[in-house]
Amino acid sequence: MSRNRAVQKIIPNLPDYLRPEEGDKIPTDLIGSKIVGFGTINEAHVEGGGLVIDYVPHGGTQCQRLHLAFNELGMWIHRQSTLD
Repeated sequence: MSRNRAVQKIIPNLPDYLRPEEGDKIPTDLIGSKIVGFGTINEAHVEGGGLVIDYVPHGGTQCQRLHLAFNELGMWIHRQSTLD
């Protein structure tokens, strides 16, 4: 496998160990957005602890929150919402 990043194809899906081409799609408005928050929140029932990304889509004004869950087999969208 090549380590040259220019040669490696980026799959626009969240990681799925068993089916990399079939993982949840990356939200299209996340690409090119302004990231305003990145981390986790205190929500115990989210597998893997959760990864939270707050962002404002390119050209947008409302902040969006993407909450991801994960384990050793992959990552998926737990919740996606608009913040007030």
